[in-house]
Amino acid sequence: MLPPVSHIKWKELVTGKKSYQFQSLGIKIMMSRILISTSRDQSPQNVDRCIQEVYNYFTKNEIGSQKDLEQIFGKEAR
Repeated sequence: MLPPVSHIKWKELVTGKKSYQFQSLGIKIMMSRILISTSRDQSPQNVDRCIQEVYNYFTKNEIGSQKDLEQIFGKEAR
């Protein structure tokens, strides 16, 4: 189950406070772009936009991204 978009770990993910070794190439590419965006613009609006983009990606690809989600959220992602 995907944690809610308000979960603090989404913010930690998009701002680079925690880094992960993702398995999915799509996630790796998206996260590279997201981290560049949030490093250039740390405004709450941009961070929220990035969180929503990553959340939407995982919502659409939850089954195929399960291992990457477990890396971020641990047991909460099961």
